[in-house]
Amino acid sequence: MGLADSLAALCTEAAGRLPGPYRAEAAALGARLQGPLRVAIAGRVKAGKSTLLNALVGERMAPTDAGECTHLVTWYRRADSYQVQALLRDSSVRSVRFRREDDALHVDLGNVPASAVERLDVQWPSARLADLTLIDTPGLASARLETSARTLEFLAPTDERTTDADAVVYLMRHVHRRDVEFLDAFMDRTVTQASPINAIAVLSRADEIGGGRLDALESARRVAVRYRSDSTLRSLCSAVVPVAGLLAEAGTTLREDEYRALHALAAADQPTLDAMLVTADRFVAAGIGPLTIELRQTLLRRLGLFGVRFAIDRIRAGAVSDSPGLAAAMVETSGITELRSLLVERFLPRARVLQSRAVLAGLQRIARRLAASDGNLSRWLDDWVERIEAASPELGDLRLLHLATIGPAFAEEEREEIRRLVLTPAGGVGPEQTRTEAIAGVERWRVRASDPRNDPETVEACELAARAYERIVAAAESG
Repeated sequence: MGLADSLAALCTEAAGRLPGPYRAEAAALGARLQGPLRVAIAGRVKAGKSTLLNALVGERMAPTDAGECTHLVTWYRRADSYQVQALLRDSSVRSVRFRREDDALHVDLGNVPASAVERLDVQWPSARLADLTLIDTPGLASARLETSARTLEFLAPTDERTTDADAVVYLMRHVHRRDVEFLDAFMDRTVTQASPINAIAVLSRADEIGGGRLDALESARRVAVRYRSDSTLRSLCSAVVPVAGLLAEAGTTLREDEYRALHALAAADQPTLDAMLVTADRFVAAGIGPLTIELRQTLLRRLGLFGVRFAIDRIRAGAVSDSPGLAAAMVETSGITELRSLLVERFLPRARVLQSRAVLAGLQRIARRLAASDGNLSRWLDDWVERIEAASPELGDLRLLHLATIGPAFAEEEREEIRRLVLTPAGGVGPEQTRTEAIAGVERWRVRASDPRNDPETVEACELAARAYERIVAAAESG
C-alpha cells in the first residue's frame, strides 16, 4: 500500500474514532487525497498574480483590477457548469452573482461583506483545471493589513492548522527579504524531510525589465539564472523561471480585432512608430498614429508596451502573418510554456505525494491538539502517522530531489541522473537490464557517499539515491 492509500485509510479510521470536532477535519484531510493538486499563486502586491493565473487557464477569469474580490482568496476548480460560491467564515455557503464583461469575470457579493467571506469558489468547465486547482491569493505587503493577513492565514502553516495549498507558485519582481520570509514560512517543517520541492519562484513582469526593451526577456532569463545559483533561494524553491504574464495572457486570449489593430500600427511609417513607442504615455497621446486613443489604450492595457513593441516587430519582420501566428509567438516568448512544463514535470507526477505531505502535517496537528483531552487517542494517531511516514520511500524521493537541487557538491550530470531516477518511471528496457543498471547505480552512489570530503547533506542525498536504486532492483527481481 502506497503513502496516499495508507493515509486515506488512516483518515477514514480517524474520522470514525476521534471525538466530534476532529472527525470532520480528519474526513476533510482524507478527501483532499482524492482531488486535483491545489496550487496557490502568491506574491507581493502588483506582482501580476491574477494575470498569470489567466495565462495558465487560457481565459481572462481572475479580476486584475483593484476591486473588492482581489482582496479575497479565490479557488478556480474544474466543474461541469459555471458557478461561483462564497464560503463564509461561519461555514455556510452562499451562491453569488457573476458575469463575463470585457472577457473577464466580475463577481458581485451583493449584501455579503468581504470580511465575512473565507474564500470564493469559482467552478468552471476548463480542461486546464482538470489536474490543477489554481488558487489566487491577495497581495502580500498590502497597504491594507487584512488583505495580506488573508494570504498568510491561508498559506502559512501554524501550530493549529496546515496550509490548504499543496504547492505554490510565488511571484516576485526581484528577491526581497519579505519574499524569502514568505517562502520560508510556506515550507512546513513539521513533516520529516521538509523540502521546497513544492515551490516554484517566478520572476514576474519580466517584460518590464529595462523599460520594456525588445530584449527584456533575455535580460530576465539572465537574472533568473543568477537567482538559481543563490543558495538561500535554492533552499526555498525548486526552480526560478521568468514570465511576462501580460504577454502570456494576451497571447492565450488574443482576438482577431486586436491583431488587425496591431497590423495597422505596423503599417505606419518608421518615424511615427518611433515617436509612439518611446513610452506608454506617448503611445496613447492625442494626434499620433493611425488608431483612436481608445483603441490604443485597450492595446496598452491588454499587451503592455513591451507586448505592443513585440507584436509590431514580429509583424513588420514578416515573422507572423495572422492572429494565430502572433498569439503563438507571444506565448512562446512569454515564458508561460516553461512554467507550464515545470508544473507538469515537477508537480503533477508527485501530486499524491505533495498532497500526502499536507495530510501528514494535518494529522500531526490533530494529534497535538488532542493530547490535552485524550492522551490515548493522541498517541494512537501520532504513532500511526510516524509509522506511515517512516515507511514511505516517496517522501525520501522528494528530499533527494531537493538535496540534489541545492547541493553544490553535485555535478550537473549527477543532478540529471537523480531527476530521472525520481521523476521518470523505469521502462523501455527488459527486467534483466533494468536490474543490472540499478545494481550499478547502488554501487556508484554508495561509493559516492563514502567520500570523506562530503558534507552531511551530500552523504544523505547519496544514501537516498542508493536506496532508490535498491527499490528498482527489488522490483525487477520480484517480477
